[in-house]
Amino acid sequence: MRNKYKLFLPIVILFLGFSAFAECPSMKEPKLDIHFKYGKIHYINNKSSDEFPATPYSSVMGLTVTSLQNGVNAQSEVKTNPSGGFCVYPRTLKVVIGYPRVDVYIDKKYRPGTCNYKVVKEHENYHARVQLEGLKFFSGKIKSAYKVALLKVKPVEISDPSEAMQANSQIVEQIKADVQPLLEYVNKRLTEENMVIDTETSYEEESRKCPKW
Repeated sequence: MRNKYKLFLPIVILFLGFSAFAECPSMKEPKLDIHFKYGKIHYINNKSSDEFPATPYSSVMGLTVTSLQNGVNAQSEVKTNPSGGFCVYPRTLKVVIGYPRVDVYIDKKYRPGTCNYKVVKEHENYHARVQLEGLKFFSGKIKSAYKVALLKVKPVEISDPSEAMQANSQIVEQIKADVQPLLEYVNKRLTEENMVIDTETSYEEESRKCPKW
């Protein structure tokens, strides 16, 4: 089982020179627009284990590959600060997170319909369910984390409207950094759940389900 999580590192931007401006006026509450993707399982039966994108945990098993996609974008608005300069306010945070697809590799030596193929498929389906159902289980917490991170954001002071894009990026990176610890925790929990059947004892039990491997 291989899980691929992208790590988001905050971009540190120092706005030095804005101290002459008064703090930006308070803003109305921004909107969170979040969508979760639960992709379909794709079975790949035409490759041998040495052609898999990663090494299987057992020579008699297959491999499930998932990649958590986490796209975060913000739509911001620039307003003149009555006390001088300009203020960038986040208006809508758009988040798309999930698994666009789940690839299950089963060694081509195990043909569909055989006992071996069935056992390997059942094993890998467990891993696929852990990822998809795990994301559903944590979806509420993930949504709340993004909401809290968004509400923590303060308007960014800029000296010229041309700096608005950089300020918008700063807002997005701050939110990503705030949510990242939760995503790492989710990844850790899913990894632990996957390891339940990725043990030598488990493989031995499953190998006994068929007369020959």
